[in-house]
Amino acid sequence: MRTEEATPETERVLFVESRADARVLADLGTALPPRAAGEEVLFLSFAYADVPLGRRYECCFPRADERDVTWVTATVVAVTQQFGKPFTHIPHGWKTLALLRFEPEVPQLVRALPTASAWYEHPATVHIADRATWEARRREYGGDDGFGAVLRRWTEHRRTDSGELSRQTGLPEERVRGVLGGGPASPSLLRRLGPALGLPAADVFVLAGQEVPDDLAPLDPWAGRLVPDLVRHAVELSPDGIRAVRGFVASLPQEKPVARPREGAAGPAPRAGGTGPGALLMRLVGNRNLGLTATAKTFALLTGRYWPPATYGVVARGGIEVTADLLADFAAVLGVPAPDLAVLCGVPAAEAPAPATGPGELISDARRLTADQMRQVIEVARAQPS
Repeated sequence: MRTEEATPETERVLFVESRADARVLADLGTALPPRAAGEEVLFLSFAYADVPLGRRYECCFPRADERDVTWVTATVVAVTQQFGKPFTHIPHGWKTLALLRFEPEVPQLVRALPTASAWYEHPATVHIADRATWEARRREYGGDDGFGAVLRRWTEHRRTDSGELSRQTGLPEERVRGVLGGGPASPSLLRRLGPALGLPAADVFVLAGQEVPDDLAPLDPWAGRLVPDLVRHAVELSPDGIRAVRGFVASLPQEKPVARPREGAAGPAPRAGGTGPGALLMRLVGNRNLGLTATAKTFALLTGRYWPPATYGVVARGGIEVTADLLADFAAVLGVPAPDLAVLCGVPAAEAPAPATGPGELISDARRLTADQMRQVIEVARAQPS
């Protein structure tokens, strides 16, 4: 149990995932009163506190841009959950199905939400809060749209906070809150954040827009050219086979960096010149030691997306929109679940995202191998029963 009074002002937010579709209204709607004009049945993510029926909020805003606020009164009318039992309040830490009344009308931001028949089908993209909470978030977070915004989206997605991150990283909470608010993040802090966030430390550096340290970066650019050969065998393997190959990768010694010439499109995915979700995704791909040619081949093998290498260069420069389908393909290659990747990039996920695949995780594991080691891994993968 957690009261609103015990909740920091900036965290007093209802996270809205989607609108309930006809199927869920038929299955669970009996626990809710009939909808009237100006009312919507919404899937809410984990509640920040015990929220009583009749609680009124004063605005809603998109998670992707909190500056775009809509002033509207939103009242919690009724609440239920997956068993169709009426609740007297929204319980702290629960995902619920809630009937909300909007006055003077349902805002466009809510009307534009996708419909769903269950929780987790969509990430929470709309926030509902009081004016005081919105203003507190603006004061603390300002116009930050960099790593602080990424980290805030991630902590809200995983239902954690600065206090929990402080405990997990061993860092002072004031320091963590400073980064959440858009302050600078030191390399030592980023290293500690990786395990706490459930992400490779190298990816955290990429998300923060910082250079990946040598001890976390790919060692041999020529090894990246061999990734498609590894994937060609990996896609034929069972989960046990993938685990066996990943175990072999983990057993290999860490070699010294190999200095080799770069060759145009075969080199690493471009890092500079682009902003936005596409540029971020391609930096994560480059962190897997994949150049443009290897990227195109790997996508074709894992996802069936047949794009020429140059097209991925356009993605890296922010010239191609990251749709839900494209995001799902990146998720397969990166070995990151699509909903998580959507939160990190601030873009919508597909309605039914596929889980991260074994080959994508294997690509991540192998990014610091040399070319000679990659050839050994390929032979191990080739020898596995399909």
